Amino acid sequence: MNRNLVFIRLYYLFWLGAGGFIYPFISLFYKQQGLSGTQMGLLGTVASIIGLVSAPLIGRISDNVSNPRRVLQICLMGSAVLFLILSQQSVFLWIAVIIAFEAMIGAPIYPLSDAQALNVANHQKEGYGSIRLWGSLGWAITAFLGGWIVERTGLVSVFIGYAISYGLCALMLVWITTPKSQTQKIDEPRPPLMDVIQGLLHDRALIGLAIAFAIFWLTSNGRQQFEALYMQQLGASERIIGLAYTYPAIIEIPIMLWADKLMRKYGAGKLLTLALLIESLVMSIIVISPSLISILFMRLASSVYYSFYAISSIAYASERAPAGQSATVLSLYFVTLGSTISLVASPITGMIFDRAGAYPLYIIAMVGAFAAWLILVFTQNNSLNQTT
Repeated sequence: MNRNLVFIRLYYLFWLGAGGFIYPFISLFYKQQGLSGTQMGLLGTVASIIGLVSAPLIGRISDNVSNPRRVLQICLMGSAVLFLILSQQSVFLWIAVIIAFEAMIGAPIYPLSDAQALNVANHQKEGYGSIRLWGSLGWAITAFLGGWIVERTGLVSVFIGYAISYGLCALMLVWITTPKSQTQKIDEPRPPLMDVIQGLLHDRALIGLAIAFAIFWLTSNGRQQFEALYMQQLGASERIIGLAYTYPAIIEIPIMLWADKLMRKYGAGKLLTLALLIESLVMSIIVISPSLISILFMRLASSVYYSFYAISSIAYASERAPAGQSATVLSLYFVTLGSTISLVASPITGMIFDRAGAYPLYIIAMVGAFAAWLILVFTQNNSLNQTT
C-alpha cells in the first residue's frame, strides 16, 4: 500500500478523532462555566465572522505554495494550543477572544485537510470514502473514550485529548508527500480569487448547491448545537452522550465504502440529494416522538445520511473547482458560506433554545432538510437539461 495513503488515513483517524473529544461536550463545558444559550450562540457568531474571512484566504495561500502541508501543520498546532488555553477560562469575554483566534487558524483546517485527502485519493485512484471512514473510526473511539474520561476526571480532559490528537496530525503530515491535484505548476499564474468566484456563479448546479446548503445549514444549526444539552435534559449521563456520538460513527465505516461505490455509479449530485432526503425523514422521528430513545435511534439512522453527505458534498464541490483551486473552493463553500449561515443562525437558535427548549429546533431541521432536497433536485435537473 502506498505510504501517502497509509498516513492520510492515520491523519483522518486523529483529526476527526480530535473532534470526538471536543464537540459532544463543548456545550456542557460552556454550561459548566455559566454561559447561557444566547452566549453560546454569540460564540458561534464570533467564530463565524472570523472563519468566513480566514478560510478562503488561507486556502488561497495553500493552493499557491509549493508545500501546502506546512500551512496545515501551523493551523493544527495553533488550534491545539488555543483549545488548551480555552479549557482554563471561565470569563465569557476571554472565552470569546480565544474562540476568535482559534477560528482564524482552525476554520481553514477542514478544507485544507479535505483537499489533501482528495489529492491523495485521486493520485492513488482510491475513493475519498476509503480515507474518510478512518475519521469516523477515530470519532467513535474518542467520543466514547471522552464520555468515560469526563465522568472520572472532568471536562478539562477532553481538551487535552484534542490537543494531543492535533499534534499527532501534524506529525502524520511530515511523512505525506501529497501531489498537486492538477498538473499546473506552482510558478504558473493563478486566476484571481474574484475570477474563481465569478466562475462558480456561472455554474447553475453549484448555485443550487449553495442555496440548498444555506437552507440546510441554517435550519440544522440549532439542533446540532444543543443536542447534547437536550439529551442531558432528558436524563442522559455524560457516558450516554459519548455513546450517542460513538455507535453512529462505527456504522458509518462500511457505509462510506458503499457511498464510494454509489457515487461512482450514480454521481456525487444524486447521492447528495438522497442524503438530504434521508436526513429530513430521520428528523421526523424526534418530531413525532421526542424522547431520549428517539434521539438515540435518530443518531443511528443519521449515520446513513451523514456517510452519504460527507462523501458526496466534498466530491461534488471539488470536481467542479477550477484546476489547482480545490482548497479555495472548498473553503468558500464549506467555511465561508457555512460561517455566514452560522453567523445568522447561532444567535437565533440560542434564543429559541433559551425560550422554547430544543424540541422546536428539530421541527426546523426537518423542514429545512426537505426544502434543501427540493432545491438540489430542481437545480440538478435544470443543470442536466441545459447540458443535454
